[in-house]
Amino acid sequence: MTKRALPDYLPADWPDYAEIPTLDEWLVAQEEERIAEKAFTEMAKPRRHPTVTPESIAAGDAFMAEAHLRAAEMVKRQIESKELLTADEFCEVLEVDVDWLDDALEEYRVFAITGPSGRAYYPAFYADPAIHREHVERVTRTLAVLHPRSQYLFYTTVRTSLGETPLDALRAGRLDDVITAALGATADAPPRVPSIVEVLGGEAWPPKAAPRHDPSQSFADVMKGAKPR
Repeated sequence: MTKRALPDYLPADWPDYAEIPTLDEWLVAQEEERIAEKAFTEMAKPRRHPTVTPESIAAGDAFMAEAHLRAAEMVKRQIESKELLTADEFCEVLEVDVDWLDDALEEYRVFAITGPSGRAYYPAFYADPAIHREHVERVTRTLAVLHPRSQYLFYTTVRTSLGETPLDALRAGRLDDVITAALGATADAPPRVPSIVEVLGGEAWPPKAAPRHDPSQSFADVMKGAKPR
């Protein structure tokens, strides 16, 4: 059988069974992953004796500010497009109650992404009828050491080892392959950095279970000593 021709931007070992993304799709996926991973790596670096200078602020902080701004804009778009759901919306589409969600968070079967308002949002792909929810939960448990944003990028970014996104691979029933890819993604991952809300809220780190602060609490709430509702 004649091997199909691949675009120049794809690696030569791109699997025959995988769909070929457009150049724009490929570039967007690579750029999102690059920015997120670099930002999280920078955040995880030890800073025992930092020397703050105008130059370091201009160089390092400018990059971090840009990365955080890009990430915040991306999350906002995903909230507006309903790729990310509020807790109420998430429970409604999954037909579960808040106790189930609490248990799933505690057991690392579900992850939450913090939105611009400081509230937690949940991936809508958990409700995809073409994917077994239990499979997503197993993969998420494997990814638990990663920052939630990195977990989301893992699911939605084309992985060379899979030849497609992990979500598409799960739709095709390739759970074992996705688990293998997830293990690879976590092998050299920097330690997850707690959010300022988690730190000020008194969460132990690393946690024995998922952080349990009220996701609706903002930075200001924690500073004022507000209790979860």
